[in-house]
Amino acid sequence: MLSFYPGPSKVHPEVLGFIQEAFDSGIVSINHRSDRFEKLLKDTLEILHLQWNIPDDYTLYFISSATEGWEIVSQSLVEKNSTHIYNGAFGKKWAHYAKQINPQVESIEFGLEESLQKVGQATDLSATDTLCLVQSETSNGTGQQILRSDYNLQNEAIIAVDATSSMGGINLPWHEADVWLASVQKCMGIPAGLGILICSPKAIQRAEKLNRKGHYNDVLLMEENRKLFQTHYTPNVLGIYLVNRLAHFLPNLNTIDLQTKEKMMIWEEFWKNQKELKITFLVKDNKLRLPTVLALQGEPQEIKKLHQIGIENNIELGKGYGAWKDNSVRIANFPSHTLKDIEFLIHCIQTKYGH
Repeated sequence: MLSFYPGPSKVHPEVLGFIQEAFDSGIVSINHRSDRFEKLLKDTLEILHLQWNIPDDYTLYFISSATEGWEIVSQSLVEKNSTHIYNGAFGKKWAHYAKQINPQVESIEFGLEESLQKVGQATDLSATDTLCLVQSETSNGTGQQILRSDYNLQNEAIIAVDATSSMGGINLPWHEADVWLASVQKCMGIPAGLGILICSPKAIQRAEKLNRKGHYNDVLLMEENRKLFQTHYTPNVLGIYLVNRLAHFLPNLNTIDLQTKEKMMIWEEFWKNQKELKITFLVKDNKLRLPTVLALQGEPQEIKKLHQIGIENNIELGKGYGAWKDNSVRIANFPSHTLKDIEFLIHCIQTKYGH
């Protein structure tokens, strides 16, 4: 089945070969305190810094998922309070989970056609010490510009960003935030079960100040192990190996970013001119659309027609989510999705309902 589901999604075609390679070489059986693992982790961190253009002084950690990353931010980095600004289901969930750990959580929800930038500029955030934002809201296909200067923050405040559906698929402004988090089953093109947390020096300084080593996933414990090129827990070694091999295989993120946006232009042109199915983009302002996840809306019967096309052609499309569950469909546009994949889905739609 060809999966356009927005995560877990289509695994990159090279991954099967890399999995066999990992099995044949014994990678899947190595101890995470061994020299071989340390060399693997060191090389993985170095190649990701290089290929994704991550600043040298930012540190990268492997965790289990982006959702775990939410928890780590609240446990290790929030000093007194966090403010969450969001426009979709995943941003709302992040705020909900954060409140279970630290009741001093402020939630600010904004609309689909509003920009995070304008909301941030109009909000007094001088009392918050940790600002939590969603760059890629998978539930509704919105993508936001992240700029530190858009927020009225105290000098010591840090910014944490969920980039689950964009990391590895588009360029991200690393210096504009202190924590970036994501999972691998979307733009990174490998099976689920691994997350990535990226921290600035400022975030590490906050963790040192709070010194909360009582938490198993405390950033300080993670950093102590990273310096040894180890992990603080028994990790998904296969997942790390696959990230490593794909990072070596794929071009620099600058090139991937261009490819992602070119594919998105094909989709935008198609849905603008497609007349038979009464389906349009959920987000009308194309500047607010996430290039890696298309969210389309229509009456439930129209959405069912599109899903039926997928079923008939062994293609999986993403169902709507949250408030848009019944009247939207989501289509992933990740690096693993080739032009041939997109052309095939478009051909299936045109064959069923004309040009």
